[in-house]
Amino acid sequence: MTAVLNEIRNLDARLGRGEITPAEYEAARGRLLHDIEDAQSDFIDITPSPEARSAPRQGSSALGLGLVVCLLVMSLCISLTLLFLPDLNLALTLGVTILAALSVALLQVKDD
Repeated sequence: MTAVLNEIRNLDARLGRGEITPAEYEAARGRLLHDIEDAQSDFIDITPSPEARSAPRQGSSALGLGLVVCLLVMSLCISLTLLFLPDLNLALTLGVTILAALSVALLQVKDD
């Protein structure tokens, strides 16, 4: 391919210097380009089909809703603990423990 490009550049230079006519340039360039073989590509089309794009995801919305509920329950527990016992460490520990328990329960339900 590089040799062909060099030949075309050589033809351009000869045309610029006036050594060949534009008709001779076009004929020689046409012969060079005609001799190039078409490249075969091994590319695979990975664009999703319209059916695949419009298919709704199942399960992800339930998991997202479960996580939102877990975060709300954790926030409620932390708030209530801080209201009755102004100990931040105890409130955070309780909140994280409840979040972990709810997350495990949510993931077990999802596996079933």
